[in-house]
Amino acid sequence: MERFQKGAIAKTEQDLLEQTCSGAITFEEALIVIDNLVFAKIGRHLSEAEITVLKGAWNDCDYEEIAQNSPYSLNYLQRRLAPQLWDVLSATIGDGERVYKKNLRDFLEKVTSDKYHTLPLSIRNQTLPTNGFIQFVGGQLPDISSFYGRTQELAYLKELVTKQRCISLIGVPGVGKSALAAKLVAELNVESQPRFDCLIWKSVSHAPLVQELVAELIELLHPLDPSFSLPDYTQPRITVFIKQLQSRRCLLILDEFDTLFQKNNFEQRLEYRTFFRRLVEEQHQSCLLLTGRVFPNEFDSLIRAKRPIQYLKIKGLDADAAMQILAAQGLTDPQKCQDLIKTYSGNPLELETIGERINYFFAGSTEIFFNNETTFVSSELEAMLDRMFSQVLSEVQQQIMIYLADQIALNSQFVSFAQLLDDMNNKQKISVSTSELIKALEFLEKYSLIESMKDPTTKEISFTLQPVIKKYIKTDPQGLVHGADASSTLAIAS
Repeated sequence: MERFQKGAIAKTEQDLLEQTCSGAITFEEALIVIDNLVFAKIGRHLSEAEITVLKGAWNDCDYEEIAQNSPYSLNYLQRRLAPQLWDVLSATIGDGERVYKKNLRDFLEKVTSDKYHTLPLSIRNQTLPTNGFIQFVGGQLPDISSFYGRTQELAYLKELVTKQRCISLIGVPGVGKSALAAKLVAELNVESQPRFDCLIWKSVSHAPLVQELVAELIELLHPLDPSFSLPDYTQPRITVFIKQLQSRRCLLILDEFDTLFQKNNFEQRLEYRTFFRRLVEEQHQSCLLLTGRVFPNEFDSLIRAKRPIQYLKIKGLDADAAMQILAAQGLTDPQKCQDLIKTYSGNPLELETIGERINYFFAGSTEIFFNNETTFVSSELEAMLDRMFSQVLSEVQQQIMIYLADQIALNSQFVSFAQLLDDMNNKQKISVSTSELIKALEFLEKYSLIESMKDPTTKEISFTLQPVIKKYIKTDPQGLVHGADASSTLAIAS
């Protein structure tokens, strides 16, 4: 089977790696099986670099031999790619054991002998494509084996990635931003006419320095010749990276990118603002896809200047997709499931969490659960709200959320802006001007902490909270919500 196209890997590498041991199972057969298993597990096919390591391990080559006869650096193959590859294979075919280079062939031969002849003939006869993504993965892609819905979002994203230079997916924890990006990658990766030459997936939740991130992206996009000297300063490094994006069509995904702007280091925030501005404004043929909880203020000027950048606010799943999540947990009562979907706003993580708890504590009975009904706050959402109330929200912003929680508890589903303005003045007695109140509401809505609705007839805007956020505020599990003095007596200025 012709797995590598002419020019994709040096001739000397093919001479070295095609020396397969005699036996009933060939590497090509094993590759078809493992590629299909990996795709079913994590939603993507094996990359050229990963196949290079697999074939070298199959032939008992050491990393130096594999790197010498491939386009990839030793450091990249051994230190970056291989550990993640062994993690994926251990989870896919390890059956509780660790897969690594020395025992890889034993695992591949076993799984191939078990599964190869059960595959459809169309799969066994396939020639795996090599002109799609070259996937240099800076972190394992999210598991999308249980992905539901998002048909419209996926179609829209497929259209955008060829038109925009930067796209940002924004939403609350657990709503499925990273899963949506991973599903997009999986679907683009099997298209007959690939839109990109390569993919970089990189989690930046640890908020690396700009210089460090750019250096790693350069190495991931194209392993450097040992004689190449990486520039010492940030801007020249960014220039090198942009030149790479100009020469190849790359889909660069930075997961949890908003953490890059949460540090208090002003200089670092400024450098990242410049980095993203250059990626958006300078000409290249690649696309930057960002996932995060909020769209940083540093991007506002790019939006106003009508640069090729767009952000999408990802909301909960539609009713049909959300029902599939609950059905997978064995919950099938239509009305009670609809109530759960409404309570958790179609958030996939929240629905999976409540489904697991109903199964564990209530023997899978929604009837028993609703007879003892409560609203759960997931650990991810609670951690986010802990941070917001302890480090981010101003007193005015906190008091708005406390007020909304109290009103909703009194069966007011939405609170109009006029009522909010009047009650904050006469009941809450917060010292804030009307303009400051508006800015506070804009901030809370931007962070998906409150939701708004505009009356189609009167155009009056009203605000509410998701039930899980209301539950957090009312229970105040860490004592962070009601810790501040809420008895200020100054009135709102007009």
